[in-house]
Amino acid sequence: MSLLLGLPGVIMVIGQGLPVNRALRSVAIMTQLQTLLAIPFLPSNAKGYMSRAFDFSRQFLFKWTVNWRFVGEEMFLSSVFSWALAVGNASLFAFFLLTRWTQPSELSVPTLLRRVFRPLPAHQEQQVSLRVTPVFTMTTILSSVAIGMLCARSLHYQFYVYIVWATPFLLWKSGMHPVLMYIIWAAQEWAWNVYPSTDTSSKVVVACLAVQVIGVWWGTRNELVVARRMAKEDAEHKHAQ
Repeated sequence: MSLLLGLPGVIMVIGQGLPVNRALRSVAIMTQLQTLLAIPFLPSNAKGYMSRAFDFSRQFLFKWTVNWRFVGEEMFLSSVFSWALAVGNASLFAFFLLTRWTQPSELSVPTLLRRVFRPLPAHQEQQVSLRVTPVFTMTTILSSVAIGMLCARSLHYQFYVYIVWATPFLLWKSGMHPVLMYIIWAAQEWAWNVYPSTDTSSKVVVACLAVQVIGVWWGTRNELVVARRMAKEDAEHKHAQ
């Protein structure tokens, strides 16, 4: 289920970087792949497989949490805290969707959805796809993962593999001073190597993720201008050839 955290970003990249028919084909391929992986288990116990693979009601053990140790066990196990995290996660996804992830197309979310039935003109589709650069792709997907990790019900030590490689890129995209980047990276590395987690280490884990999410949002405020310039230069280069 952890891989689902990057799915909103993947959908936004595919939805803007490819024509509608190719975008739908890509989504179909992803769905087919997951279905093929499930085939060995579905015939014998389909209900059990689906309930365990997508168990959104799972109750986590407080002793293993890396990120929310400082809130206390009573709060950690409460349904109010669980719902607060879910609402925060959805709100951050929506905020990034409205303010950052639609920059290449410069279209509202309803207009993007209508593209499924009423595709844009070919020349406009091409202009949008040129703005979906590798940097935009990385930023969108990794920021999606970071948001999911920040609002995760509980992070265990193995989840660090999703964060450790994303942190340098997200801090770079924030535009902060390199010294601050190294300090935040070192603090995060320290916090994830504390076992068992403590109130202090869990606060550092959450704070570092929050800095990355806020930083990448702020650092990409002029991303559209850069994308436009790169698309224009690419078009001029192709025209010159």
